[in-house]
Amino acid sequence: MGCVKRLYSSKLEMAQRITEKISGKCVDDSDNSLFIWSNPILEDQKMNQISRCIMTVILLMCILSGCGSEIFKSGTETEKILKTQTEEIKDHYSYKMKEVWCTNGNKRIYGVLYLPERKGRVPLLIYSHGLSDTHAKGELYATILAARGIAVYCFDFCGGSDESKSDGKVIDMSVMTEVSDLEAVLNSARKWNAIDKNKIVLAGFSQGGIVTAITAARCEENVAGIILESPAFLIPKEAHDLFETIADIPDEYYYHFLMVGKKYFEDIWDYDVYKEIGNYKKNVLLIHGEQDDSVDIIYSEYASEVYENVEFYRVKGAGHGVVNQMPEETMGYIFDYLHQIDIF
Repeated sequence: MGCVKRLYSSKLEMAQRITEKISGKCVDDSDNSLFIWSNPILEDQKMNQISRCIMTVILLMCILSGCGSEIFKSGTETEKILKTQTEEIKDHYSYKMKEVWCTNGNKRIYGVLYLPERKGRVPLLIYSHGLSDTHAKGELYATILAARGIAVYCFDFCGGSDESKSDGKVIDMSVMTEVSDLEAVLNSARKWNAIDKNKIVLAGFSQGGIVTAITAARCEENVAGIILESPAFLIPKEAHDLFETIADIPDEYYYHFLMVGKKYFEDIWDYDVYKEIGNYKKNVLLIHGEQDDSVDIIYSEYASEVYENVEFYRVKGAGHGVVNQMPEETMGYIFDYLHQIDIF
């Protein structure tokens, strides 16, 4: 499929000025009754969160209604258009943000839950970030989907980056320790009062993609669907490309902008990722940029042959991080997929 029109920086700048005149909600919730572990969002983040949420509503309106450039007209006419578009969008929800802590053994896992304000239990998407990223990488998913009534939990893997708020050190992190973290988060989320445990979807970018795929294969009964964005299925092969034998792996190695430990490569040395991920038989959404120079699209092409039920989209003009680069096109694929697996 071809690419949809993108939002250019000049329009985003115009939209940012519009946000000063448009009302919106993205508030902190300090009520701990819904969750086992929770803390309020820090006060000094509120204004930035509100601004980002309003900006996301504007982006969402463009995605869903095809409003195009006319929405960026100036003056009172713009306000009328924006208000009209907001009223026409069905199932639009305000949402609250909470810091929610999970545990994996003796380690604490930090995350932020975007919870729509709607009646009953809600579906949940758990977002897994890539190597050297944090929970903030999933903000685009979170703000757009929460406004459509789907809760989103973005968390930091233990030792997942130098900026991680979760416990653990980078030197002790590996794909398999992150699989363990995601399994712990999934098990915790199934107990949250606000969440429909039968409608939990896992989504992951890059290393978070391979972690998501492995976890889904091991926990298929509890995972309604998976979204893989540029999944880093190349990691086991790269380990063998870098080192001739397992004995050659050094105690520390600078890998893709992060100093990882020996455990990172040892844990996947004899691992066949494609053999395991094929055990997930439910529907899979696979998205990859054709110009990805970090994870070649060939790895997703092979995965698309391994999965029994998969929708595979090759996005022209996109590199690594395809959803953030092409949000209109890729979020369209995601909405369609979530409808197909009855999450909406």
